[in-house]
Amino acid sequence: MSADDQALVEALKESAAAQRESAAAMRDLAESNRAMIDLLAEQFAEETGEEAGASTYLDGTPMRG
Repeated sequence: MSADDQALVEALKESAAAQRESAAAMRDLAESNRAMIDLLAEQFAEETGEEAGASTYLDGTPMRG
């Protein structure tokens, strides 16, 4: 394998690692956002006396958890 090929392989490995880190950070952010939404929905329900949250998204698909 030539030096150029080795450099390309190394660059691709680094890029893949960076993409994995980015995906993990996005998952963490999504989980954090979901927790914040759940907390706000609970607080709203307590303040208004309404049921917290919906069982489906706006498009009708069921919510998980």
